[in-house]
Amino acid sequence: MISNKYQVLAGYSLIHGIIDLVSVTMVLGSVIWAGLSASTAIMLVIAYNLTAFALQAPIGFLIDYLKTPKEGALVGCLLLLLSLALYMNPVLVVMLAGLGNAFFHVGGGSISLNIKKTKALYPGIFVAPGALGLSLGVILGYSGSIPFLWLLALLLISIIFIVFSKTPEISYKKSSKVKEKINYFYLVIAFLLLSVSIRSLYGLSAVFTWKSEMFWLISLTTAIVLGKALGGLIADNLGWRKTAVLALAISAPLLAFFQDQPILAITGAFFFQMTMPITLTAVSNMMPGKSASAFGLTVLALAVGTVPVYLFSKSILANQYLVFLVILVSLFFIVISFKFLKPYFKKDLNIKF
Repeated sequence: MISNKYQVLAGYSLIHGIIDLVSVTMVLGSVIWAGLSASTAIMLVIAYNLTAFALQAPIGFLIDYLKTPKEGALVGCLLLLLSLALYMNPVLVVMLAGLGNAFFHVGGGSISLNIKKTKALYPGIFVAPGALGLSLGVILGYSGSIPFLWLLALLLISIIFIVFSKTPEISYKKSSKVKEKINYFYLVIAFLLLSVSIRSLYGLSAVFTWKSEMFWLISLTTAIVLGKALGGLIADNLGWRKTAVLALAISAPLLAFFQDQPILAITGAFFFQMTMPITLTAVSNMMPGKSASAFGLTVLALAVGTVPVYLFSKSILANQYLVFLVILVSLFFIVISFKFLKPYFKKDLNIKF
């Protein structure tokens, strides 16, 4: 039995990358193999995104209710394993991959948030490999050659690890102290989630024409991974509010006005991603005993942020002045939220603010 919590975190983090790799590879590969029309293929990809992201909130509530984060992560792996066997049916693949992705994320996410509740470092490490898995999945999915045996082996290794790993101690006791200490409790959560949604909007509407070159794609992916992983570490040492404000303030002009300059845009992406583990851990600490729910709500906020991308032209959303404004609005919501969080987080949780 693997009981060291840091080894457990490392394992779940690597599996996170595997889950995203398998999910995206299977969805894109299955859709392309079936030779579907462009409109049908797009609808299935949207259906996958909605299933994988929007359902994490209700699944998170279910996992917290049943107190089964490890089992939730295991179910996610098993559903993806089943999707391999049904590769020739893209509709079933989309459903199974989406559900599998959702179950693993909230189960594994809950575990990462409970390695040490007041540290943003650990959920940052957990979510970081997802970007790498996503990028590799896109490449493999579009290649038309799916390495089934490799994907099967990765999933089986993931399942074995989860089965023989010990879940860190998780307290499911509810606390009214949080609501008593924080004014406008639900409004603060809403502001934090709004900041996540707004950043998600930019993430999908950004136009990086240079991303088609493999070197720059790898560089961008690396920056995103490091931004999430190091963002929590820097925040825990420098302070959550300081890190979030500085990161968004630096990223805003770089991502708004230098999208066509790879080095500057990639630098902006690094700082932009640093806020993710901060908002995730903040929401979780406001919801004691509901870490899976907190993770699911944060991801649901990401899904909500993508809606305008489907309603408006990408060229409109990528306007440099609109991008600059969007990031500043996200910064505003974080500043307002942390204004109310500061007294409780600094005194009761001893979080560096």
